[in-house]
Amino acid sequence: MPAILTTRPSDADERRDAPGLDAADDLRSTVCLSRRHPSDIGDRQVFARIDDGPRVALTFGQAVTLDVAPGRHVLFAHNTLFRKRVEFALEAAEHLEFELINSGRWWTPGIVGLLGAAPLFLTVRQVRAI
Repeated sequence: MPAILTTRPSDADERRDAPGLDAADDLRSTVCLSRRHPSDIGDRQVFARIDDGPRVALTFGQAVTLDVAPGRHVLFAHNTLFRKRVEFALEAAEHLEFELINSGRWWTPGIVGLLGAAPLFLTVRQVRAI
């Protein structure tokens, strides 16, 4: 399973100067997928994958960073009810971050009280590119 995001953008200079790293490590492209948005309802997993890569299951509060080759890619995400497909392009040494948000509507608590369950809507947002 991919490692949880532990590096900060400011660490790039330290990695560049570290002994034992070659030029290929400097040109590595990464994509971070996170479930940390404050409006996320915090329930249900979100499953995501990039192209034909491994499927990652994220619960609320988790973030995963994946190494991706430069070029055009597709992010597939779903929460078992709603599916999203996001196309994006990466250049060498670029870092993209996406937020995956499971959210309800104003009527969600009422439906949960009445039926015991309600749909959670999936939103995928690109947060930043570094």
